[in-house]
Amino acid sequence: MRGKGLERTLIARVKGESSTINVLASSPWAIAIGTSLNPLKIFDLIAFAGNKWLETQYNEKRCIVCKDLETLTNQIPPEFLTGVAKERGVSDAELETVMMALDGNSTAAIATILGISNIAVRKRLGEVYRKFSIYGRGPGKLAELRHQLFYQYQAQETEAPAPTKTKGKAKAEPATTSRKKTEPAAAEPSPEVVSTGSRSQDWGESPDVSQFYGRTEELKILEELIIDESSRLVTLLGMTGIGKTVLSVQIAKQLESEFEFVVWRSLCATPKLEDLLGNLLQTLSPQKKPDIPEDLSGRILRLLELLKKNRCLIILDDIDALLKGDELAGNYRPGFENYRDFIKRIAETSHQSCFVLVTTEEPAEIALLHGEKVQTLQPMDSHEIAREIFADKGVPPTEKEWVELVKRYGDNLLAYKVVATTIKEFFNGNTATFLKATELFIEDTLTHLLEQHFGRLSSSEEEILYWLAIAKTPVTLSRLREDMLLPVSLSDMLKNLDSLDRRALIEKQETASDIFFTLQPLMMKFVTTKLVENACEEIKELVKTQKLSSLRILIQHNLGAVQQTSGKKGKAAAAQKPQMVQQIKNQLQLFVMRSGGYDELITQLEAIAGKLEDKTQMDVGYASANLRNLLAIMAG
Repeated sequence: MRGKGLERTLIARVKGESSTINVLASSPWAIAIGTSLNPLKIFDLIAFAGNKWLETQYNEKRCIVCKDLETLTNQIPPEFLTGVAKERGVSDAELETVMMALDGNSTAAIATILGISNIAVRKRLGEVYRKFSIYGRGPGKLAELRHQLFYQYQAQETEAPAPTKTKGKAKAEPATTSRKKTEPAAAEPSPEVVSTGSRSQDWGESPDVSQFYGRTEELKILEELIIDESSRLVTLLGMTGIGKTVLSVQIAKQLESEFEFVVWRSLCATPKLEDLLGNLLQTLSPQKKPDIPEDLSGRILRLLELLKKNRCLIILDDIDALLKGDELAGNYRPGFENYRDFIKRIAETSHQSCFVLVTTEEPAEIALLHGEKVQTLQPMDSHEIAREIFADKGVPPTEKEWVELVKRYGDNLLAYKVVATTIKEFFNGNTATFLKATELFIEDTLTHLLEQHFGRLSSSEEEILYWLAIAKTPVTLSRLREDMLLPVSLSDMLKNLDSLDRRALIEKQETASDIFFTLQPLMMKFVTTKLVENACEEIKELVKTQKLSSLRILIQHNLGAVQQTSGKKGKAAAAQKPQMVQQIKNQLQLFVMRSGGYDELITQLEAIAGKLEDKTQMDVGYASANLRNLLAIMAG
């Protein structure tokens, strides 16, 4: 607050009360009158006015005395600040950063001067605040640090004894004093809260994030959800391989100074809820050997008490390991149903902590809990990270090649890691050669993960994925229902689409007039490959047994369907080749090249197709049309 006669408005908030104070300022002191706040409640209040943080006291003249903390702390000798910082275990890098912040530099300015990122600046400052037992959020932490430093310096100036003589040599007291004498009592942590040491952070089996790329927007959103909005429950949702786990660790590292406890756990070993709660209580409890209740209800209540008393960030990865497969998404496996009630309790009970759930499949109850304190984030747009991965491998694709890579692999970071390694080791770093040689490349590790993801689907969800793969391009809900052989009620269709959405397998594209559905690029390739392979196996079995009972894919799906696009109608559309049928032909051709008899295969398929000519679609579905399309391509 600078300038004689300058008026400011100070909004003071203490224990839920607020008041507007008219301030007449003259640097560095200001007198504020006209407040309605209880004097006892505003003593030592730290408030904000005129773009300055002020420490306020209620003086004997019933006026609020506001001291410009920045001006006052600037009067403290640097050697005193250095001594206090070293006493608290502050590193040289952290000290350099915090002294620049105390001088009034912004985070961005400090980052520029030091040549580091904004995140690194915030992390250093966060460590300093933690070492001074300062918690909370926002610029109030820096004001509290100023408050502590000023009073500690003031106490040292007041209490330092006069020099004493020892054998003709004067010996002065050290410039710094013990924490016991100089720290304000309010800065001491509660004896029940462990805010430092090994128990404050427990990373379990979390992966290393020393080489973390991108995700700037997602980190910003997560910080807003967890810190600014004080969400009690945040779900990180996405299909296998997009980097959810690493993102969860990175945001926890970034925000660790905001919490008294940070705990990261994977549930891939499917622990019983009682065991997980016992582990969390052991980690969060102030006692080394806490008295942990035997019953589940008691353990939940005890955990909720700790979440209210302490500010905790708890990340639970692999939630999907607890969920059922072969049915619609979100239902728990037998023996794990109590997780549903536990998650609801965490979301609905008021506390100052946050749970982050990391999963490929959103539990059903989450959708019902969504609101101000319960949020879901689906990480997307990881192309910046993919470029970093390729750069690390020494593989520099052109912009045109990037367009094709993104078209094929979407946001799947694991796919980019595998592909970059393959291009480096088998294509001499030449991305163009790789793209020409491999229209669809999914390495065994990816195939296994995608197979697990696909294997969890219900039969009705599989049908929808097959039709979306056949369509290739986004389709509307009405078009999807029309294409399916057996009529599906709108209610059932919506339930299945919602389930696929909670599995993060479909993408929705909204226009002014309609909503379109399609698959994630990598899942599109996987489902297409699976559909082609299954169709080939059915054809081989059909030729062998001559029985239509061996057919399912060929009967239920129109593999020769051509997706209509704007501007292409009639002959232009008919001239397009059905790509999926072409792929079936290629695989069959490869099969008969090994066994011989390509012409014989065509003859047998023609005979079977002839028998189907007189049958209705109700009898044979799409089988007759599929065989005719296949024979046309094989003959060509």
